[in-house]
Amino acid sequence: MSYGIELPDQVDSLNNVIEKQLSLLSDVRDLIKERAVLEKDYAQKLQVIARKAAEKRARTAASRVVGDYAVKAHNDDLLKRNTLESAYTMLIESYDASAQDHQNFGESLNTQISLDLKMLEQKKEELRRKEMVAFQKALSDRDRIYGDRIKAKQKYDEECLEFDGYRQKQERAVDDKHADRAAKLYESQKVEMMNSKNTYITTIAVANKVKHKFYAEDLPALENQFQHIQTSLTTSLHKILRHSHQLQLQLISSVQYKLSLFDGALNAFDPVKDQELFIEYNRRIGPSAFSEPGDFVWEPCPGYYDAGEMNVETEPKVFLQNKLVRSQTKLEETQSLVKTKMREVEKLFQVVVAYEKDEKLGDANEAMANLLDAQHGLIQLTTIETALQGEIDTMDQVAEDVIIETSAPLATTPTASALGFPSSAGSNDGPEVTILFDFVASSPYELSVKVGDVVNVLEEDDGTGWVKVKNKRQEKGLVPAAYISAVGGGGGSSIAIAGPAKQKKQGSGRFVRGLYDYAAGGDDELSISAGKMIELTAVGESYAEGWSEGIDKSGKKGIFPSNYVEPV
Repeated sequence: MSYGIELPDQVDSLNNVIEKQLSLLSDVRDLIKERAVLEKDYAQKLQVIARKAAEKRARTAASRVVGDYAVKAHNDDLLKRNTLESAYTMLIESYDASAQDHQNFGESLNTQISLDLKMLEQKKEELRRKEMVAFQKALSDRDRIYGDRIKAKQKYDEECLEFDGYRQKQERAVDDKHADRAAKLYESQKVEMMNSKNTYITTIAVANKVKHKFYAEDLPALENQFQHIQTSLTTSLHKILRHSHQLQLQLISSVQYKLSLFDGALNAFDPVKDQELFIEYNRRIGPSAFSEPGDFVWEPCPGYYDAGEMNVETEPKVFLQNKLVRSQTKLEETQSLVKTKMREVEKLFQVVVAYEKDEKLGDANEAMANLLDAQHGLIQLTTIETALQGEIDTMDQVAEDVIIETSAPLATTPTASALGFPSSAGSNDGPEVTILFDFVASSPYELSVKVGDVVNVLEEDDGTGWVKVKNKRQEKGLVPAAYISAVGGGGGSSIAIAGPAKQKKQGSGRFVRGLYDYAAGGDDELSISAGKMIELTAVGESYAEGWSEGIDKSGKKGIFPSNYVEPV
């Protein structure tokens, strides 16, 4: 039984019920603290706080048991079916039956139970927030790929309209002295239009692949992680309540009967049963049942009639073949990273299981945090893998039999000599270049370098502004083309920048101040310190829903939660 299978696309509901269950930790802690301070008139005051807790439980129990978005009607009898809620109810009743107090017992409640509840609440709240950040990041990644499809559609529409304009000019220039020029422009624009079309079709396939992965893999995985957090939370609370109960057994013999009832309720605790109850009252059926959104489909340009198949003429085919080769190389690298990350996740999962069975081995909460970080990294890598596979599957249908001819009228990547790099005759490592500025990698494909490093160029800039290099430790990755220069400085790279003054300005001049501390959850994120300033980029608050992009004082660019900062 898993939330990912039984409750598809209900992350908000799961987050909500965990928030409610976290509030239960605070409620129980308040109850214990108030119990501990009772020194006079113990029986009367204990009865007061027990009734207070019972009333509060009556108002909030339903939210914890079935959540605020239950699809079925429920009553008080339902709450009794929840084993954890029943245990909490029995705890309140045992307090109501008690009329004795003891100073040592009160001190034990303060130094053990209350502190454990506070620590548990803090750790689980941090995990819950981290999980929601990961969910928002997954949404952002998915929507970014959706956006690529929209941009490709807009580009294709523009090329179609421009092609139609060239067609009309050619028709008017049949007997004109500019007829040859108009014909060449017409053919050139036709190729551009076909390339835009193929790119658009590819982005549709990628968006569909990522969409399916998001709903079939990422979202269920996140929901299962929420389930794991919830199980750990309720299990840990159960252990703390058990501890509290043992203290009562040691000090209060006069209420043995009530305590035995409470003991029975604790023994009946079953997180699986409680979760099944939650599923029963939140499973959507009938018209409201979840179904994955339909696939994206080809949308023809309103200004140019065309079918939704890949163009198979020579130039577009060669374009696809070049793109296919690059995608296949990136896919191999990504698949290797995925395998490594999967092994890491499996090892961390085993650590979590071991720590939860034996607390002496280590901190299970810290181990779970490491596991969740690894799982989030795996989701990002598999999303990249899915997108690359989508490109390859789409392009491979028409590009697999193409032989690239050197005479094809395609733009070629500049050679090392054309860029001013010194040659490396007799070496397969490529030309040597010098790093002009420090660069910190923010993805698995990039390579961190420092000023003065000498590296070998493996692949020159293909128009994206990046160069693939290899350092002296045989590590490979991408660095910005603007950050390199030919060794020796003489006749340097045409893409190199002479100094920092010529770097492209990334900041917008607008700043925000941190409200709370935030630890970066990935290489593409920035950590936030309360009171510290971050400069927004041109994208700024528009990066994604709930996320902003900025540059910290070290010069690193990354994203961060918008609600953790305030404008200056």
